[in-house]
Amino acid sequence: MNRYSALVGLCLVWLLGACVKDHVDGPIEVSLERYPIPGDNFFPEGIAYDSTTGFFYVGSIGTGDILKVNVQTGQTSLFSAGASSNRPTCNGLKLDRKGRLWVCGGTQNKIQVLNPDGSLLKNWNLTSFATTGFVNDVILSDRYAYFTDSQNQHLYRIDVSTDQPGEVEEWLTFTQDQIPFATTGVNANGIELSDDQKYLIVVVSTSGKLYRIDTATKAIAEIQLNTPVMAGDGLWLDRHLLYVSRNAVNQLFPVTLSTDYLQGTVGAGFGENLLFNTTMAKAGPYFLVVNGQLNRRMGSTPPVLPFTVSRVRIP
Repeated sequence: MNRYSALVGLCLVWLLGACVKDHVDGPIEVSLERYPIPGDNFFPEGIAYDSTTGFFYVGSIGTGDILKVNVQTGQTSLFSAGASSNRPTCNGLKLDRKGRLWVCGGTQNKIQVLNPDGSLLKNWNLTSFATTGFVNDVILSDRYAYFTDSQNQHLYRIDVSTDQPGEVEEWLTFTQDQIPFATTGVNANGIELSDDQKYLIVVVSTSGKLYRIDTATKAIAEIQLNTPVMAGDGLWLDRHLLYVSRNAVNQLFPVTLSTDYLQGTVGAGFGENLLFNTTMAKAGPYFLVVNGQLNRRMGSTPPVLPFTVSRVRIP
């Protein structure tokens, strides 16, 4: 084979490979404006989206069940039953690179990780660290999973780099001077990670403040905002643009961050007809936003049924 033929052959292989890659990794249509979630006591809270398969996972505060939902058809199936997994409630969800689903146990003070088939891989009971707790949200780096506790002033961490995850550690403990907690309400909530994995960003719902935490030194700094993001819940970070789901406000808000993540400008809210939106996952040009309606769980006002996850176009 001459040099020209070899070059043509290599180009054809590259083009075919590129086409296959585009076919596999290309955007999957987010077909519905609202995805109905069955069950009158589901009260969805956490969500995780797998862009390679077109399925998202949504968990229940009310039952601990986790559903798998087809983003094209809206068809739902039970991925993991709360009762059989000893999980009466769940909050934040995240998928890792191995296809495992990490589950925050909320007020049950637990963490779980599920295999790709929904079976339980490992369970951590955190009562040895705190008698009561509220494990609320999780973010994944290449090596670790970091968890917020809305009741206690610390962050947990688990090594996720191996097939069998490591033990949980109380990775960071902070003081009232560093990150003030209110005596009532939800404190540390959503958590995100910078692209270079150097910083964690945490929102405190009760104060509407954001904090930057150095993953190497554990140094804590408040991010100076032009206005607080009160009722901040789930977070999504796209380079230096942070999106905050503000549940009691029923909208999402962009926060433009400085290159060092120490300054932030809060922009105009967006998203229509949201119902106490808890958190979100990015799916192409949209956010899949969970209408948790947690404000209607204990009060006299019943939730709007069916529960839903909304498709919200990102401005």
